Order: sequence, then structure tokens, then C-alpha cells
Amino acid sequence: MTEPGVLPMNRTIRPTILGAAALTALAVLGAAPAFAASTSTPAPPSTAVHSKTPPTLTNVQASAATATGKRITSLNAAIAKVTANTSLVSSDKSALLGTLTGDLDGMNTLATKIAADTDFAQAKIDYAAIFNTYRVSSVSLPQAAYTTFADTVVSKSAVKLTAEQTRLSGLLSGKDASKSTAALQEDLTDMAAQISKATSAATGLATGSLAVTPEQYAANHDIMKAFKASATTARAALKQAQTDAKTIRAALK
Repeated sequence: MTEPGVLPMNRTIRPTILGAAALTALAVLGAAPAFAASTSTPAPPSTAVHSKTPPTLTNVQASAATATGKRITSLNAAIAKVTANTSLVSSDKSALLGTLTGDLDGMNTLATKIAADTDFAQAKIDYAAIFNTYRVSSVSLPQAAYTTFADTVVSKSAVKLTAEQTRLSGLLSGKDASKSTAALQEDLTDMAAQISKATSAATGLATGSLAVTPEQYAANHDIMKAFKASATTARAALKQAQTDAKTIRAALK
């Protein structure tokens, strides 16, 4: 929703994208996307922006330049990564780019408008819109991280780990059967279970996170936490599956 006094700016509507979630392969099987593995939902800025707004027009404009500049830099980086990513489902990539470029346009428009404001009261309204109309740090960037992470799990990580689990199973029941132990068989079983757990946790992660709007976040600041939890679960499960694979490979050397 556009703040009173702010030039009209269209916020790209975030469609609900049907598509599986995914995570990156670990260690030998591939590295996670740079901004997916480390991204967590940032603490939301206070909606009571007026209480922290600098007391002069010049200071409002300086603070706005810093806030919009930081977001513009982050959005440009995310757009570049999403554009270059080959693991994203095409519909998810399209939705993400629509959201990110929409927010980028909004930040650029606000930056220009606030710099040109001559009225302190209007500048405060426009300054608040940086945080309240656009939820770059709390919604858009986490959406990019979780969706990239989720699509990569399904298209690469789980697929590669499953192939490795099948290969190791064949070795333990074939040419390396003499090296098979109850412990290694347990590792093999656990590896399959962890892959399944990761895939299950990732499923729906892209769809769910992409459906969140700034308005929904404004009404419930905890709305992104479930997606963070799912990503954490999927990441931990893939890590354990990779550990199981390494243990078995080491025993078969």
C-alpha cells in the first residue's frame, strides 16, 4: 500500500508459484548458492519510523539515501544471481525477477523523490515508505534465497545424493560386499532417510515463500519464520546425508 503523499509506485504482485523447493549439494556433490546458504530472515525495521526519523529535512534525506542505497545494492546483487542461476524453475525465476526489479524501481523512485523533497513532513512520509511499502530485507531478499535454495535441492542436490546412495549400495552388495558391516548398512539407510527428509522439507518452500506479500508481512512479522525453519531442516539433512556418504566411501577404500 502506498503511503500518503508518496508518488504512486506499483509493487509487483507476487504470484503463488507451483514448484518444488530445493537446496544445494554439499561438499563433493556441489556447493550451495552463495546467498542461499547464509541468508536468514532479517529483523524487520521498526514500523514506527517517525520516532527515529532525523529532526531536519537534510538529515531525513541523508538517512534515506543510505537506506535506499543499501537496498538498491542488495537488489542488484540478487537480480544478478537469480538471472545467472540455472537451477531455478523458470516460473520461479520469472516471479523472483518481477519482485526484485519491482522493488528496485520502487527504491530508485523513492531515492529520487526524497532527495527532491522540500517539505519536512512529506520527506518523513516518503522515508517511512522505504520500510513500510517495500519489505526488501524482510521479504524480497529472503524469497530469493529460499526459492533458489529450494529449487536447487530438488534439481541438483537430492538427485546427486540419491545417485551416490544407489552407487554405494551397489558396491556394498557387490564387489565390496566383504567390507559391508552393520554400521555401514545403517549409514546407507540413514543416507536415504536424510535425502528424503531434505526433499520433504524443501517441498513447498519456493511456493510458500513466493506467495508472501509486504502487506502480509506487515500484519505478521513471523510469517517468514516457517520458511527459514524448512530451509534449515533441509540443509541439515543434506549435510548428514553427505556425512553418511563420506563414511561409507572411506570404509570402502
